Amino acid sequence: MKVLWLFPPSPHSAFPNISQYRFFKYMKVRSSIIYPYLAASGCTLLKESGFDVEFLDCPTMSLGWDDIERSISEAEFVILETRTPLFNCIMETCKKIKALNAKAITILYGDHVTALPNEALSNENVDFIVACGDYDVAVTELVKLLSERKPQDRYFHFPLKENLDEIPFVNRDFVPWKLYYEAWRHRKEFAWTMSMRGCNYPCTFCAWVKTMWCGRIRFRSPKNVADEYEYMHNAYGITEVLDDADIFITKWGVKFAKEMMSRGYGKKDILWAIQTHPGQITNLEDMKLLRRSGLSTVKLGIESLNQKTLDLIRKGTAVEQIERAIKILKEAGMIIHANLMVGFPWETKEDAYNTIKKIKELDPNQAQFSLLIPYPNTEIYQQALENGYFLINPENWDEFDARKPMLRMVDLDGEGIKKLYKDCWARFYFDKKYIWNHIKKVRHWEGVMQLYHGFKSIYFGHMKAMDVE
Repeated sequence: MKVLWLFPPSPHSAFPNISQYRFFKYMKVRSSIIYPYLAASGCTLLKESGFDVEFLDCPTMSLGWDDIERSISEAEFVILETRTPLFNCIMETCKKIKALNAKAITILYGDHVTALPNEALSNENVDFIVACGDYDVAVTELVKLLSERKPQDRYFHFPLKENLDEIPFVNRDFVPWKLYYEAWRHRKEFAWTMSMRGCNYPCTFCAWVKTMWCGRIRFRSPKNVADEYEYMHNAYGITEVLDDADIFITKWGVKFAKEMMSRGYGKKDILWAIQTHPGQITNLEDMKLLRRSGLSTVKLGIESLNQKTLDLIRKGTAVEQIERAIKILKEAGMIIHANLMVGFPWETKEDAYNTIKKIKELDPNQAQFSLLIPYPNTEIYQQALENGYFLINPENWDEFDARKPMLRMVDLDGEGIKKLYKDCWARFYFDKKYIWNHIKKVRHWEGVMQLYHGFKSIYFGHMKAMDVE
């Protein structure tokens, strides 16, 4: 039976950041394309279950509707991910699929349809919705049951998988790993994995914690993840890996680092990167151990340097903890990538620009600024409804695509927030001292290319995300 896992063509000329991006945005350039790890895992599971599987990521593969019509017409199942800003696009895609192949069974997954299933299920072109954070496992189970002609509820709720070690390693030939990369990568042979699934922090802006992971966190064993690193290195020549776990737990990481070093691996062999909460960075010796084992880059979820904001979004940290975490990471020799957010509705202009000032003083190697998007089924969405924060129609999902501010601030309107967003990037990256410090560190051609990719990502990508037509 033919299964098509499809990311359809973009509804705009810009590139849509779809799959495992926390905050959706359109980019005018393809500066960073995150590997759709759960989709790739789903394709691997389906293929190992005996199905004829085709994976098409149209934006990444530069495919239009004419290029994929034959694949749709031959498919018995079509799998689609649905994020809030693309909901209407996916509904239109389902209509096109049924017009080309009336017998094709459409299966939707993603945070939006998990949270608001009735909206999609009322559409005659939608056959099933998968409600489970482990979309790879759940989609495979649903397709298997349907192929055996076993009737299922259209809202297919599948329990989270407890033993993640039982999930096979992703087939990176099938979902081609070389098409995906981070702008900040240090080596060309770059890939993704996930050592853990879920998060135990209750951040009010996160659409995934409750919707996908039920407020839980589950781990693969350190040995299992080390086996995958070794497999990627030997089979594909991969020398740098980003662990796309929602939060990296240091206690687990120490065990993993020891496992890698026991196999003779270190930073000369495989570099790896993580994303985590500042509260996980508490012990310098642990960080030094992780560094020796190959950890090079830490993406730190800071969000804000305003304590009032940290408290209101229930981040579970203090500004002093963030400062301490950055100090420890610097002493351990890590590259620090700080993730921050823009557009909190209770903040003033002064509050927001103070965060820019403070992050420059803390001097991480990199910073990323995301526009706050109040996705449905989050606490921040409900707060925005109750307090009249919305600048847009909160029921028009097309307007949740970060092309313009969605929430007002105390003394900034939409244009003011748009300027604030661009100023964050400009003041951090286009500071003369920052530019010179990075230029003088360049020692080889790869360093030059890293600077080029970084500039392209920042100036033509992130800074122009609100200029997409």
